[in-house]
Order: sequence, then structure tokens, then C-alpha cells
Amino acid sequence: MYTYKCVQTAKELHGWYVVKNRRECTAERLLINPYNGCSVGCFFCYARALPGNFELFHKENTIFVFENFPEVVEQQIQNLNVASCGYLSPVTDPFQEIESQFQLSKKIIEVFLKYNIPIEFITKCKIPDEIIQLIKISDSDDKNTCKKHCFAQVSVLTTNENLRKILVPNGASVDILFNNFKRLAENNIFSVCRIDPILPYITDKKEDLKEIVFRAKDNGVKHIIASVMDIPLKIYDYVMQKIKEYFGTSVYYDYKKLYIEKIGYLNAKLDYRMKIFDFLRNLCDKANLTFALCMEYRIVDEDTYEGLNKIFMSSTNCEGIDIPIYVRKPTEKKFRAVDSCDGACLNCVENKCGIEGLAQGKSYPKGFKLKDYKRFSEKFVESFTMKLL
Repeated sequence: MYTYKCVQTAKELHGWYVVKNRRECTAERLLINPYNGCSVGCFFCYARALPGNFELFHKENTIFVFENFPEVVEQQIQNLNVASCGYLSPVTDPFQEIESQFQLSKKIIEVFLKYNIPIEFITKCKIPDEIIQLIKISDSDDKNTCKKHCFAQVSVLTTNENLRKILVPNGASVDILFNNFKRLAENNIFSVCRIDPILPYITDKKEDLKEIVFRAKDNGVKHIIASVMDIPLKIYDYVMQKIKEYFGTSVYYDYKKLYIEKIGYLNAKLDYRMKIFDFLRNLCDKANLTFALCMEYRIVDEDTYEGLNKIFMSSTNCEGIDIPIYVRKPTEKKFRAVDSCDGACLNCVENKCGIEGLAQGKSYPKGFKLKDYKRFSEKFVESFTMKLL
């Protein structure tokens, strides 16, 4: 049973969190979390290890609802002239049960669209029909609409409905998840199937993974993202006890042997992960789908980690779609895409947007915050908007 606490907030939009230069996300994003805590109920969720509100969520099943966040987001966007695609939301499901009451995710999507900034979302729930109607391109939309860069990611961990009820107890059924893809495709909205995370010895059978990939393709998916479950040290005992409770002592001890690599969190052995990713990449190649990993690394030395997307990714951007940086003149309300920008800031060397700090993110090794976007807006607006726009 979950309880809900409505609170006011002044928290800021921000980019990816980067620790010890661990970053595989090629494109910049403005991260948005209107809820702290999630009723979907995945026992392996890394948000359970986060501090503050998430600690209370993990211990007491309290979900924090930031009632005024859509207004806060709009105020912050009004002060920017440089923006990246919104990401709703990286640590809690935007369409969990409480969304039907407060509709914070819907309101935030409307804010981004109001200023012509693209937005994506990731979910294990049914995508509301009204959300699809919001982001699909209609005949009345301007040719420069950001909607062509809006897209959806849906996480599918298994096609076994009984197993899904254990792993994602309050998410959508397997059939509804795949129907999400079908509904998105029918409205010409790009969709990503995330097999994320793969749970070793539980959801890693090749035939099961193959079924997810081809069923997703049959429903209009163009891109697959995968990862193997990692375990935050803070909730290691909790996760391991759940593994034993649901899947037995044998699997529990298999996990003890497998999870020995520490890359921030505890990760499965590299050779195990490489075999899984090699299988999926080859499978996607044969299915004419692009493929990428999410936050997967190998240890080079004590302080250096190498991203595995260097080996396995077949797309320009890890999310399978190229979304440029969006900018606007100070006198304009709406943003527009930077021409010839593919959005792959992490690998950018040409600096087509004219924003030096964005290229490869080297000037901001811990990731971007709202103040950095304000600095980009103030410092570069006069020099690059007239040239680009």
C-alpha cells in the first residue's frame, strides 16, 4: 500500500548526473521528475538507493507529489534560450497510478510543447491516449514543430505475464505494453523498446529475448536498448533477499557469484554481460533494428571505465533517434531546432550549435545543471542565434 504526500518544490531542471566520467548518454537531456517514488513497485529499482525523499519511499512506501512542478518548469524554460529534449522521467514512472489524479506529467509535456521543445518519456505502464494525441503531428502543426522529435520508450522485461507480475507488479500487462508500441506506430511516433534491465538467470534466456525483440518489431519498434541489472550497494541485501524469496536459494547463490564487479554499483561479470549484448546486437542486426546499451561499462583501471556502447551500439545516438539542440532568439517565444545538429553532444567535435561547453561535455565533467543552460543562453545567444536562425 502506497501513501502520497503533496509538497511544493523549487527544484531545477538539470542534465545527466555524471560520476567519475561515467556517461554513455550521447545526447543532452533536461531531466524531469514530477514524482519522487513510484507505485509500479520494481524491487530492483535503483531509485530505492537514492537519498532524501527516495529513502522514505523505499522504507515507508511514501510517494512525493510535487504539485507546483509544471509551473516551476515553465518559469525555468522562460529564462532559457538554449534547451535540450526533455526526459520524463529518469527515476520514476511518469504514468504511474497517481498521474491519473494529478496529471503532472501531462502538464509538463504541455509546457514543453508550448515552447516548441521536444520531450520524451519512459514507462512500464499504459500510455494514456491523451498523451499520444498531444505529441503526434497533426495537420495544423507548423512544419518546424518539435513533435517530430518527441518519442516514447517502453520497458518490456519479459513476455511471461506471471513473471511480469513479480518483476513489475503494478505496471501494465505484457499485452498492454506491446499495444503501447502499436498505438505509437499508428500515430507515427518513434518508439524504443527497452529490455532494461535483464535479470540474470531469470529473464536472460535467448528465446525469451528473441521473442521480445521480434514482437516489438512487429508492433512498430525501430530501436532496442538493453542493460543487465546492476545492484546499488545500499540496497544489496534488500535486492538479494527478494531474489531468494521469488526465485529460490540456487539463483540467490548464482547472483552471489556473478555480481562481483563494482562500477559505482555492483555489476554482473563482464564476460556474462558481453555474451548477452553480443547476442542482442546480432539479433537486432538481422531484424534490421538499431541497438544500444544503457549505462554499461567495463573496468579499465581503478579510476577508469570504458563504455560498452563503443562496441555494441549501431545508432548515432543511444536512444535511436537524432534530436538536435533547440534554441531561440531572445525576442521569440518558441524554440526551434539547430540545423545540421544530430544531437550527439557526447561525440561532437564540430560544435555546430556554437555552444562550446556542450560539445563532449568536457567543460562540465559532473553534468549540466540549470545554471549551465542559463550561462549558455546568456553567453552565446547573440553570437549564434543570428547565424543559426
